[in-house]
Amino acid sequence: MKSSLASLFGSTFLAALALVGAPTAGAQAAPKICVNQYATASVIEDILNGFRSGLTGQGISTEDLVIQNPEGDAATQQTLAQGFVSDNCDVIVAIATPGAQVFRKLTSTIPVVFVGSSTPIEAGLVKSFEEPGTNFTGIADPAPVEADIDAMMKVLPHMKSVGLIYKAGDPAGDFLAKRAIAHLEKRGLTPVIASIANAGEATQAAQSLIGKVEAIELPGDSTTMSGIAGILKIANDAKVPVFGCLSEAVSQGALLSGSYSYVEVGKLAARTVRKVLDGEDPAKIPVVVPNAHGFEINLAQAKKLGLEIPPDVMNRATRTY
Repeated sequence: MKSSLASLFGSTFLAALALVGAPTAGAQAAPKICVNQYATASVIEDILNGFRSGLTGQGISTEDLVIQNPEGDAATQQTLAQGFVSDNCDVIVAIATPGAQVFRKLTSTIPVVFVGSSTPIEAGLVKSFEEPGTNFTGIADPAPVEADIDAMMKVLPHMKSVGLIYKAGDPAGDFLAKRAIAHLEKRGLTPVIASIANAGEATQAAQSLIGKVEAIELPGDSTTMSGIAGILKIANDAKVPVFGCLSEAVSQGALLSGSYSYVEVGKLAARTVRKVLDGEDPAKIPVVVPNAHGFEINLAQAKKLGLEIPPDVMNRATRTY
């Protein structure tokens, strides 16, 4: 006859053994936070670094933090999103507008915190910034395209035509390009459109603008960000200055862009996650828009292009390269 553990070691020992493995009273399991990174970009790395730091600062365990990167591929992202939903994540963090949109039809119950969506209303993520009204809330970063254009005019006061490269059909790309076109026309400039369907078309789009424009504006959608290297290679070889697209472009050789601190954006996302984990309803958590920090300026690129950055623009520099 097989002896039971109780008969071998005694009930008192087993009771003590059970207590060793039992959770301490009041202890909480680590929340399962699932992050759709969306793509590889320095801006996104800053967001993730700020987010991790912010979670720690908010006293949130990162033991069950899951980060997956579909590299902007729609099919891979769909599979990733379905996995997050079926795995019953406590909260989903979705970087960039398309990174959040994929969850719209997959869940209406799991809280989704978007990070770095410039057009959450136009993308159908929320009904308003003040009261989202859905299971989505988060951190919006509408690119300051009007400020970019105004700064461009100070650097290049005689320019007449400006190229625009953006992803057509992307809510952020379409919305930001529309704003850029309206402001260019308001300032008496001619916009020349070179839209793309994917990052692989970015180089060709830049090439199509050479000889037609004095500068190129990148309004700042995530797909265009992924193709920045090709755009800058063509533009810089032709000595055509590139503006916009936040620090992702300026750090690689664009001239200037309005900017946010994306480490801070990540920390703000962690604060919103804290609210969700504390039981607040995402439908009632206002969307946060961080304060713009001014301009990032690539002084080395300005020197290569023989351009002077006016003092009133330099005075607003938050980072230089």
